[in-house]
Amino acid sequence: MLILILLSPFFIAIAWVLYIDSFNIDMIEEFYKKNSCTTIYNYHSRYKGLCVDNITIINNQFNIEFEENIYIKYDEIKNVNLQGKDILIDTIKSNEKLYFKEKIDSEKFYEDLKKRLK
Repeated sequence: MLILILLSPFFIAIAWVLYIDSFNIDMIEEFYKKNSCTTIYNYHSRYKGLCVDNITIINNQFNIEFEENIYIKYDEIKNVNLQGKDILIDTIKSNEKLYFKEKIDSEKFYEDLKKRLK
């Protein structure tokens, strides 16, 4: 009984973190839907989606700040390379590397991105 009492704050903290995480996922999905984004992937708490005029990258951290999203406009992209499961994007301003869990996911994202760049 004493062990349950001592461990209860730990279990409450775990439940709270899981609740916050599921709320974050709902917020991210709503953001992408509101902005008409497609081809959305998540890997290591980093969401990436192809939106109307840009690639939008959202970091799913404990607190989501949509103002800190990374937006890569299609007209600023100079070069795109597929390297294994990763996509390298060279833009006018900077370079970005997108990571994917599966090679098929990176290939699908790459193909859809190439269609938008034409």
